[in-house]
Amino acid sequence: MTALPTVPPPAASGPSRRAALGLAAGGGLALTAFGRATPAQAAPVYPMSPVLPAVIGDLAKSLDLTSTKEWHLARRVCPAPTKAIVAQIAELGTTAWIDKQLNWTKISDKTADKLIKKHLSFTTMTASQLVKASKNEAWRGGKALSTSRTIRQVFTKRYLYESMVDTMADHLYVCADGKASDLAAWFDWSVIRKYALGKFSDMLYAAVRHPGLLVYLDNQYNSADNPNENLGRELLELHTVGVEDADGNPRYTEDDVRASALLLTGHGYNWQKRTYAFHADQHHFGELTIMGKTYANAEGDGPATLKAYLRDLAAHRGTAEHIARRLATRYVSDTPSTALISKLADVYEANGTSLKAVLRALLLSDEFAEEVGSKWRRPQETLATMIKARKPYKIKTGKNDTQTKNLWNITGTAQWLLYLEDHQPRMWPVVNGYPDKAGAWMGTAALLSSWYTANARTNWGNDEDWPSKSGSWRSALGLKTGMLATDAAKKITRDLTGYTWKQEHLDIVVARLKGDATVETLSANQLKYNLGIALDFVFCSPYFKLR
Repeated sequence: MTALPTVPPPAASGPSRRAALGLAAGGGLALTAFGRATPAQAAPVYPMSPVLPAVIGDLAKSLDLTSTKEWHLARRVCPAPTKAIVAQIAELGTTAWIDKQLNWTKISDKTADKLIKKHLSFTTMTASQLVKASKNEAWRGGKALSTSRTIRQVFTKRYLYESMVDTMADHLYVCADGKASDLAAWFDWSVIRKYALGKFSDMLYAAVRHPGLLVYLDNQYNSADNPNENLGRELLELHTVGVEDADGNPRYTEDDVRASALLLTGHGYNWQKRTYAFHADQHHFGELTIMGKTYANAEGDGPATLKAYLRDLAAHRGTAEHIARRLATRYVSDTPSTALISKLADVYEANGTSLKAVLRALLLSDEFAEEVGSKWRRPQETLATMIKARKPYKIKTGKNDTQTKNLWNITGTAQWLLYLEDHQPRMWPVVNGYPDKAGAWMGTAALLSSWYTANARTNWGNDEDWPSKSGSWRSALGLKTGMLATDAAKKITRDLTGYTWKQEHLDIVVARLKGDATVETLSANQLKYNLGIALDFVFCSPYFKLR
């Protein structure tokens, strides 16, 4: 069998153990010529990249990028940036706009909320409510959550908040498919969405006591007489302190992992009530030492000991740096500086683990301002941006396109296209969440899939699933007959990417708009038949892919 392409590991420990778990869960992969698992096997799907260096530098070196600070901010923090959002930033000023977005509860999101309530109410239910509402098909909750992410990304007004929801969901990851599919949506709204811009200490405590994470990492099987290390290990490696410090020294030992697992014994799931439960008869009592901190863990103190342990982990300097690196990698660059990580970790500690405070310091930092064009968009972001650019005002579903029937079709072809690009929301099959570095999304097959999506969005006729009051791309982009082709090309490229394109690249857009015509002004037929071809090129370009 052809070897599975791998991506650079997010931590020094490497992904081998998790990759093995993922393959085991899927029964192995049969790869096609493009390195993709066949759908019939329901195997895990991975971003399709060859083995690339851990650092992909100078992404935009040959483009001589010219942009604005407002566009830079919008591209980094908005799931689907538009020129209208950029205008809002310019009107308020970047600092005032950031502060407004950080105060997310004061921003009405009624359009997105109404669409979720109407079409995907499973994403707002507890596990017991979901079982009843779905008529014992509670697995549909995970699929509903995955589908809901595109709706949120396209219609939200809480741009920074929704971006952080996805960022922290990759950090405290529960897959929407598989053994916790009936719990993933509940975990999303009661943990990730609740604390996305709150305190990480609160988020961590809520996560470890939630059935979603407990079941996903097998802690319901973790008992004193048969310890299971999955959650105990990932809690240290992924969720809090990380594997190594900045100098390459290990943060913890295997003895710490075992003690962590023992401390977590008995914290599991009540299958009848479908809630978290502490089973004292399965808990290991007795003194435990983890990373130099000793817990008495006396008889009857299981829940209190867990609370103290999680509080200590959340406050640990290693966790401060790990969270800082997660956010800096998402919003600044694939290789944020040690100085920035240290500065953000200081903010984390000084503000009681506040994610909002760290993010604000990050977005106002010099390093953020200077890293224009150094992040690569992931497929969810490119698809949501393409959809939103045509200014939809609702989604249109067929008779059977409901969460109890044809759930995948609620967003039309969007979910299918994300499947082809290996980036269905919350469907990464390994416990470390989707990768967020360019190398994972720049392989040949990955780019081919993204180009296929661009063609689908621009050349498959009017998109009835995402109806637009504009009626057409021409109207949505404000193009008129009689415009100079060069002016139209400049407007399209600037409004859709936020960059001023080099003339040699702009000339290609002009040529596609003109087609065989020799005149410089655009006719109605040129806009009707050639605009999609030009937009396809724009959406396939690195200008569009660069965040």
